[in-house]
Amino acid sequence: MSEQMTFARKASGLVRGLSFIDAFGVGFMNQGLTVSMWVMISMGLSVYTGGNLIIATVLSAILCGIGFSLVWGILGGSMPRSGGEYIYNSRIISPLIGIAESFGNAFVWIMWIYVLAPWTVDPGLVMLFQFLNMPQAAEFCTTPVALFLISSAVNLIALLFLIFGMKFFARAQKVIMGLGILGGIIILLLLTFTSHGGFVQAWDNVAAQYGSLTYDNFLTSAKTAMEAAGTALPITWNWFDTLGVMVAGSWLFAYSYCITFIAGEVKRPDKTIMLGNLFAVLVPAFFMVWLAIVLYRVVGFQFLSATAWVDYNGLEGYTVPWSTHYVGLAAMLTKSPILLILMAGSFILFNIWYVALSYLAFPRILFAWGMDRMGPKWFADIDYRWATPVKNHILCFILGELGIALYAFWRNPMTGLSITALEIVSVFGVTALAAVIFPYVKKVRHIWDASPYKSWKILGIPVVTIGGITNLIYLAILFYFYVVMPNFEELTFGSLVLYAAIWGLGIAWYFFWKSRNKQVGVDVSMTFGELPPD
Repeated sequence: MSEQMTFARKASGLVRGLSFIDAFGVGFMNQGLTVSMWVMISMGLSVYTGGNLIIATVLSAILCGIGFSLVWGILGGSMPRSGGEYIYNSRIISPLIGIAESFGNAFVWIMWIYVLAPWTVDPGLVMLFQFLNMPQAAEFCTTPVALFLISSAVNLIALLFLIFGMKFFARAQKVIMGLGILGGIIILLLLTFTSHGGFVQAWDNVAAQYGSLTYDNFLTSAKTAMEAAGTALPITWNWFDTLGVMVAGSWLFAYSYCITFIAGEVKRPDKTIMLGNLFAVLVPAFFMVWLAIVLYRVVGFQFLSATAWVDYNGLEGYTVPWSTHYVGLAAMLTKSPILLILMAGSFILFNIWYVALSYLAFPRILFAWGMDRMGPKWFADIDYRWATPVKNHILCFILGELGIALYAFWRNPMTGLSITALEIVSVFGVTALAAVIFPYVKKVRHIWDASPYKSWKILGIPVVTIGGITNLIYLAILFYFYVVMPNFEELTFGSLVLYAAIWGLGIAWYFFWKSRNKQVGVDVSMTFGELPPD
């Protein structure tokens, strides 16, 4: 059977025009610097109050720098086609697992739209208006109607960043990335050049302005409230909580894999994908270590854990308009509207780009299915003006809008870290396993033999296998500490049933399209023995 009969197209129609900086930007922006540092501190320390942010960051950077960079870099460089882990898992493990897992991940990318577009509004815009002393605007943003309308606008903006092609996307990404980093650096510099005494004085000044708790009273009240809730506030760090904080910290380190969704559109994928992943891990680690050092010095260990807990749970007597997240702590130190806008704007911009990257990943998953004849022909359609799967983008927008409506008016509980927990097993775990066995699977031996990493070995063991094992160790830590996480975004039975149902739909999808192709004389088993056309 000819390649023309096996695959839906003779050529992908995608263009290899993205540079290393573009690929790095995709990985780095999908780590969502300002947002993910908030997640690591406020969501991590609010539960694991004795966690050491510096150690948790260094451990995460080492494990992800080795595991994720090698797994996604070698798989992406060996099979440089757009579509993400579907390409690797369908070839190495089985097409059935590849479709089922990819079906789940496609659903996850839609879920990120309906979580992160609303986060642009609350806490994003809410934070901004609170900093600028605009309480009515902040309150308006929390209403369901406003949340839906503004989130829908964010969803549309994200679509427009991608639908006009990768050149436009790459230019816009550089601007958003630059402004986002600038806002993050302003936060860091404000904290860096403030002494502990200066912070306490600034806190007390703001507290007096709003009739709120002083620094000392806040710490005392927080301790009392935490004890009443069954949470102790330790005076120093411990290993258990430090490993636990890594769950929330995974947002800073585990999501650079997004680069592999454009593996068929980057120049020199054998180098670009791996190095892009590596630097997209190391750069956030640098910023997070910097932030942790200055927070411990300026704010204090106990006070920082208390503010994280209060940010999530609230505290009677704290009446400052904004919450006690780390951006709010920096806001105590300045009254400059420009600086406050840039600081809150950094959070908002990284959130917007999070949503935009769903429009990069989801359409390419469907495109990869279409190339393998595992979906309708229009999945593989490319608009030749912009070299992008426009129809898939429009489908993504419609599904994202449905999710946003559910979030805004019904507050679907499957959000945030619960999505991460499912990805740990379904996406990252399955792909890490594929990396471990890649050199030993007979049906992909020809792909491995052509891989530029075939000779990469340590003590006779392929480096990709070592990377996969390292990755599995990291994922096991995350999953364990998610499961034992007390009173926080539980992985409910309903969530598990929903995700299992998505996998089930993926399995049904595979057998439907396999049968349909057989009826027209196409044996898709040949499809999964080769890589799609470039």
